[in-house]
Amino acid sequence: MGRERIVAAVCAGVLVSGVAVAVAGNGDGPTRPTAQSRAAADVVTSSPTPSSSRPPAPPRRVEKTDRAPAGPKPAALPYPIPMGPVQPQPCPPPPPKGGPYQPKPLGAPAVPEGALWAPHPVKPRHVDLAAVSGKGMWLTTWADSHVDVARVVAQAKAAGLRSLWVRTGGSYQGYYGNPLLAALLPAAHAAGIRVVAWDFPTLSDPVADARRAGQALAFSVGGQRVDAFAPDVETPAEGVFQTPRRIALYLSLVREYAANRPVVATVPRPTDHNMAAYPYATEAPYVDAFAPMVYWSCNEPGLLARTAVERLSRWRPVNVVGQSYDMGPEGGRPGLPSGAEIWRYLDVTKRCGGIGASLYLYSQTGHAQWAALAAFPWR
Repeated sequence: MGRERIVAAVCAGVLVSGVAVAVAGNGDGPTRPTAQSRAAADVVTSSPTPSSSRPPAPPRRVEKTDRAPAGPKPAALPYPIPMGPVQPQPCPPPPPKGGPYQPKPLGAPAVPEGALWAPHPVKPRHVDLAAVSGKGMWLTTWADSHVDVARVVAQAKAAGLRSLWVRTGGSYQGYYGNPLLAALLPAAHAAGIRVVAWDFPTLSDPVADARRAGQALAFSVGGQRVDAFAPDVETPAEGVFQTPRRIALYLSLVREYAANRPVVATVPRPTDHNMAAYPYATEAPYVDAFAPMVYWSCNEPGLLARTAVERLSRWRPVNVVGQSYDMGPEGGRPGLPSGAEIWRYLDVTKRCGGIGASLYLYSQTGHAQWAALAAFPWR
């Protein structure tokens, strides 16, 4: 709780600073680079050297060619740091009831609750979170997806990304990650980029779901393996049998498969409702970080990022998953978020203590979103 109070105090200061900048700089518009100080004067006076035979030499004018060549000037940032609040526009009215994504009643799970094993005990571990720190990008890949690995890695490296998060399976599709990982792991690692495998379990059979995680974590090409695993544990609205016992059993097994590699729980945004209904505390002992899905639609991205870090960092470090896709088809604001929204989300996440920030989704991320992600100074 002490960490939570510190984070909240820092975030409060960040938001106050951001408001001041927003007023002075019109919030989400690009700012002019700060004026650079002028070069030193061309005239340099040399110190007289004592001599009994001749007077001191007169001052010498140093020509510009005598000076060491100036290094490259740092590129101007497209938006300020700290970044003031940004209101997404335009925002449609809320979708009518009966719109997309109406949850279907869950049937009976493949394995009844009473037949589940007890969760395995948590063992001591030493985990390096470098693989899930800094900037990242998510890819939703399927068994038949064609991924231009060279292009993806080149884009990630140019944008200063530390991680690529790739889907390797799910309860409905099974495990299909080996072909992609065989191509991606050597290329990404050669570029200094970590690979995080992720999977969508319904927890109808938690043990079978965990075995897929084990397949992703065990795969090796030339001795190279995935650097972390991120189970995407959603809610009953997405067809997940979300009971504490199922989650604990599943994550306890994933934890064993991962050994000392990070397990990052990809979780719903910690709204007031989810803080009461979603079992974040149940997951915490088995995972090393949380990756809340903070898709802001018409909400202020900095406020949502700040709230996610504040609420979840009481348990584990936080890598905030931001929005770079069009939420219109699912009833949200149509169109991609602006570069200013991306910048605001990155800025607040970092200033409020998030260990990293990643964007969902690679296939929809446009030029403005890539440009903001690349320019933001988070390595």
